[in-house]
Amino acid sequence: MPIVNIDLAWLNRLLGEPYETETLRESLEQIGCDVEDVVDIERSRCPQCGSLVEHPLGQDEVKSCTTCTFESETAFQRVGSQQVMRLDLLADRPDLFDVGGLARALRGTLGIESGLPKYDVKASGLIVSVDKSVLDRSGYRPFIACAVMTLPPVDETSLVAIMKLQENLHWGVGRDRKLASIGVYDLGTISGNITYRTIDPDKDPFVPLGMPGRKMSGRQILESHPKGMAYAELLANHKRYPALVDGKGQVLSMPPIINSDETKLKQGTTRVFIDVTGISQAAVTKSLDTLVCSLAEIGGRIETITIKDADGRERTTPDLTPRSKEISVAEAKRWLGLPLDDASLAGALRKMRFDVEARGASDEARDSKDSRLAPHNSPLSVLFPAYRTDIRHMVDLFEDVAIGYGYANIEPKLVRSMTVGTPRPEEVLSDRVRQVLIGLGYSEIMSLPLTTEEHQFERLRIPPPERYPLVANPKLKAYNVVRTHLMGGLFEALRENRRRPMPQRLFEIDNVADVDDAAETGSAEERRIALVEIGRESGYATARSIVDALLRELGWQPEYTAIEHPTFVAGRAARFAIAGKTVGILGEVHPEVLSNFGLTYPVALAELTLQRVF
Repeated sequence: MPIVNIDLAWLNRLLGEPYETETLRESLEQIGCDVEDVVDIERSRCPQCGSLVEHPLGQDEVKSCTTCTFESETAFQRVGSQQVMRLDLLADRPDLFDVGGLARALRGTLGIESGLPKYDVKASGLIVSVDKSVLDRSGYRPFIACAVMTLPPVDETSLVAIMKLQENLHWGVGRDRKLASIGVYDLGTISGNITYRTIDPDKDPFVPLGMPGRKMSGRQILESHPKGMAYAELLANHKRYPALVDGKGQVLSMPPIINSDETKLKQGTTRVFIDVTGISQAAVTKSLDTLVCSLAEIGGRIETITIKDADGRERTTPDLTPRSKEISVAEAKRWLGLPLDDASLAGALRKMRFDVEARGASDEARDSKDSRLAPHNSPLSVLFPAYRTDIRHMVDLFEDVAIGYGYANIEPKLVRSMTVGTPRPEEVLSDRVRQVLIGLGYSEIMSLPLTTEEHQFERLRIPPPERYPLVANPKLKAYNVVRTHLMGGLFEALRENRRRPMPQRLFEIDNVADVDDAAETGSAEERRIALVEIGRESGYATARSIVDALLRELGWQPEYTAIEHPTFVAGRAARFAIAGKTVGILGEVHPEVLSNFGLTYPVALAELTLQRVF
């Protein structure tokens, strides 16, 4: 996962007092942040945009800017170093991607503050109008949320931090800008209200970030700008490109690619406009809520924006109203095995920056700080902040209960009953079969359990049965049937390797499914083994010799009976039984089947059901 560098001096300032590095490390690891190291990082200044650029660990010089993408043949000028704590980004906790979010969490775990963080939000008066063109397939990027922030004057350190947080959210929430992308602007460079619309790829030029004085059209940016080339595929199917335009027609950005250079955030900026656009409403909302709450932790004040959607409705963003979820103390005790009661559970959650109140508690109990909680069996209502986008289920809150309680405080105990595990019979037998076939020169493959009617029946010349397992709502047309045999997967592997040296010997051991009205779920699984050999000399005799060798090694005596099967050449197929029970088929594959899979050499094939001989 990506690594983020946290300025230790800044972190301690936000905490209100200096803490020992080891104390911070232990607290961060308790909340799930993997601390890589504490190191001094060299910094250089970009000669084009003036931004500070941190040196990658172990690198003495840098020649490219991460902010404006400027590249130089000579090294940038060094400006000193800073002590940082290197953390692995926790993908499901984007609220911990920056120094502000970490300080907020640490103030809880260190006992400095508790309960739900509160942010004063006021209206900015700014309006963003959404044009219906962004809803059209030709320029589809329909979702947008915005905010205004008043910040302490942006300096070198905070500018780098904001840019890093933006990119980390692009990675952690926006899925590398595909689902959502963020734009941050100096509000002082924007005139009037803003329109979110589309522009012609070859018209409406603007100066992209990192190329001052050079106007480019949208298509030119995708073809020649470093960021445009890196993310061009996100607009590959667009005939028109999304853009934000101010009241004077100035293009602010072309999401999800690049911002305008004239509106960029710079040192001294105090008023900031933020937009998040995307194709996922959830990702857009999460990104904005996380970003503004993190900026509020470093001294920012949040202001809302009125968005006029294309359908005429109005809404206000961001909406930081706390969310709520019920939690059961009894369930928490069962999941965690901790001696919890209402008070200790609530205390642990407040330490993790939640608020807790009882459902159905009396007004008097709710007014009293010491008796806010209902009796032990009543569910508790947990209020969690908008930036905690990872809370989806009661179990997610149980994890925070455990962290707030303290893993170090959990007393290890032996389980009440000791058992010894043993492998299932089919696994023991599968391992024996695997060893034998590998000894005979075969290689094991693993194919997908989902397939299609064509690969499962038609290409093998097998008439489709009246009933077979189907996926009711497949995400892909290529995966709409649950396989009832393993032969199709082996033929797919042969097709993919048809230009490899011959002969080839492959096998697969896995489960297949079939309709079974007697089963609880209406279907049943059984363990099977299938093997193939392709080569100039492959045929019925090849399949028979391998099956004979396998069954002899397993101590079984097979009985063979000639059969006609559509997958095999007439007169060159058989079924075999063990103790009177039919367990499999083998033979030389029909030329039409070979043609269906693009194969030109003969193929010997066998499949048997292991579970029938248990």
